[in-house]
Amino acid sequence: MARSSQRAFITISSLRASYPRVQDHDDWARQPLPADAELDGPAFESEFVIPRPVRPANESVERKRARLVYLSRKRGILETDLLLSTFASKYLPQMGMEELIEYDTLLEENDWDIYYWATEARSPPERVTGFSSTVMPLLIEHSKNRGRTILRMPDLKLGA
Repeated sequence: MARSSQRAFITISSLRASYPRVQDHDDWARQPLPADAELDGPAFESEFVIPRPVRPANESVERKRARLVYLSRKRGILETDLLLSTFASKYLPQMGMEELIEYDTLLEENDWDIYYWATEARSPPERVTGFSSTVMPLLIEHSKNRGRTILRMPDLKLGA
């Protein structure tokens, strides 16, 4: 059986001919939002419910502090990591059990939400400010960095 010396090539122009042109469609992702668009509210809320984390029963204060230090450092977004790790280093040692529980509940929230609430880019919802609300004002004040210090990840203490 003889092989054909000509090969079939797929060219960009043949691909473009088989698909509609980008210019033929509205580029909805690049259009500005209308002036009256709401950025929060039911339209932006997901139906997906994230289950609450399972916490150890009868957790000691020292163990809770150590867990919260870890959760503050390992968020996944550098801005929130720096903000929460420096906050935890400064304030967690003085917090009582009620404040630790409040901070633990705050850490269940989305990283960007925590960042925006702490920097006052958005106001926190009632579920965050509804409890004793001692941690959120401290976090907001900490995020202002009035001393203009350069934030870096605090060192972990041995045995903590």
